[in-house]
Amino acid sequence: MPTQPTGPAPAVRPPALIAAAFALLKLAVQLVAIRPYGYFRDELYYLACTEHLDWGYVDHPPLSIVLLKAWRELFGDSLVALRLPPALAGAGVVYLAGRLAMTLGGGAIATVVACASCLAAPGFLAFHHYYSMNAIDHLLWMVCAYLVARLLAEPRPTSWITLGVALGLGLLDKWSLLWFGAGLAVGLVATPARKALRTPWPYACAAIAALLFLPNLVWQARNGWPTLEFMQNALSEKYVARSLGAFFGELALLSNPATLPVTIAGLFAPLFVERLRPYRALSFIPLVTIAIVASSRSSKAEYLLAALPIAAALGGTFWEGILVRRLGDRARRITLAAVLVPMFVLFLVALPFGLPVLTVSEFIRYSERLKVTPQTNEKKELAELPQFYADMHGWPELVDAAAAAFATLREDEKRCAKVWARTGGYGSAAAIDFFGHAKGLPRAISGHNSYGSWGFGTDERCAVVILGGDRARLEELFESLTQVTTVECGMCMPYENHKPVYVGRGMRRSWAELWPLLRHYD
Repeated sequence: MPTQPTGPAPAVRPPALIAAAFALLKLAVQLVAIRPYGYFRDELYYLACTEHLDWGYVDHPPLSIVLLKAWRELFGDSLVALRLPPALAGAGVVYLAGRLAMTLGGGAIATVVACASCLAAPGFLAFHHYYSMNAIDHLLWMVCAYLVARLLAEPRPTSWITLGVALGLGLLDKWSLLWFGAGLAVGLVATPARKALRTPWPYACAAIAALLFLPNLVWQARNGWPTLEFMQNALSEKYVARSLGAFFGELALLSNPATLPVTIAGLFAPLFVERLRPYRALSFIPLVTIAIVASSRSSKAEYLLAALPIAAALGGTFWEGILVRRLGDRARRITLAAVLVPMFVLFLVALPFGLPVLTVSEFIRYSERLKVTPQTNEKKELAELPQFYADMHGWPELVDAAAAAFATLREDEKRCAKVWARTGGYGSAAAIDFFGHAKGLPRAISGHNSYGSWGFGTDERCAVVILGGDRARLEELFESLTQVTTVECGMCMPYENHKPVYVGRGMRRSWAELWPLLRHYD
């Protein structure tokens, strides 16, 4: 006789399906615009880093580079291959925002509001478009937040261990997980969740995270803590100082102004609403992060994006409680629509600023119609495109100009010649390394960030192809300096455009003497 089932088959909870549907929608949106423009400056730099595997880099820890190295070996480094991981990470952020709302006790409405708030954020569109540590950072923040919520609901030793591993991996991707840890520590001390501190498991969690993070710290110590120098220089010299009003205004635009009622509720409701009382410690993570980042007038609002899905999940759960308890079905649907419709209207308006869904000429006309001028957080001149899009243009043209100068060298000069990205930093150098091999160019050198730590190669005083730089100062370094051509890169950043390309011969000083003067971290 056939075996009779002992009970009903487990059903998939509808909110989980909602979260999955939003994640798939997020992935589809990212894939629509995966390759209209070219490689982004930082993508080229990350590809260059994969040729120098180490426990650290001047401006980021190693995890994102190790993952990219493995991904590159398996799938190549085309634009589609390179941009699929951040798109998948972005979809994971949306899904985990919904699952976090469910863990907090939310149902379908909370899940919809949390997922929609993340999907509609223009800042996430941009950061999940290109490969960098940021998309991975956003995902790991949500993994950690989900684990914290599970711990607050049902403390288990194994969950603390898992959280320690997630935090350690997060720190190996980006140091901003320190803000997460600070917020969690404050939340544990300031709420009834402090009872966990009377057990060994939070300390075991911290020890595991520190142990995983240790190799990067050892690398930092051995190399003179370059990341601290990089951060100090960036805040004091590179980024524009702004008022708190301007800072939070930028954050509102990055997160979508229509999501503010959800985000603000998520930040503060757990402190006062009894239903969310068990999760008050979780709300301190975004609160402490905002306090830390906003305290520096030169910090970028985009640093807070990783914390916003936590607030969205808390806020979605809060608003669901209000809607379910106080409104009937029809009023509830109307109110929910009043929350979601503005989100998606503003999402559609902002879409061309977060993803390259328009051609360059169409985007410029669209910006002009909305009276939006190109913006940047850095002290750099802009042309018709914002820095995000300008940094996706001009790299093949720059490499062609370098190749034209290299072609003028004698054969004996080519054997030991260098290509020096005097201006343009790691972007120009990485473009030479990525596109230049097919044109017979040697690897580039630059004093900027990790290129500065990788050095100058051999100390032979051979001919040098020089990208940019003040002629008078270069003539102090070379007995002979000839301008061969000029970089004409159209919609690229202005400091990359019309850049002279020289050939220098007869170095007056050795590279060993020059390098400490050329190396700069910002």
